[in-house]
Amino acid sequence: MTTPHEALGIAEARSQLGTLVARAVHGHQPTTIRRSTTERAVLISEADYEELLRARRELEAGRVAEAIAAHSRGDRAMMTYDSKEALYADLDLPTPQ
Repeated sequence: MTTPHEALGIAEARSQLGTLVARAVHGHQPTTIRRSTTERAVLISEADYEELLRARRELEAGRVAEAIAAHSRGDRAMMTYDSKEALYADLDLPTPQ
């Protein structure tokens, strides 16, 4: 079995998938799976994924609220954006998929 900082190759992860899923669901222990040196994914429980999404939405809402407040104080000009990516980049947010 791996420690939380190790990454498993796809073949090894496949052979341990049931154990890795149980570890993610019941122990909230993520597993990094690598396909190559640049392609990596993390197996986490659905509950942990939902928590990650909730935290991301809170971050987004906070950044938007701060931008609105800054505009109201006169510290930020009103902006228009050509794309969602440009808006997220301006607010220093990760671009949603």
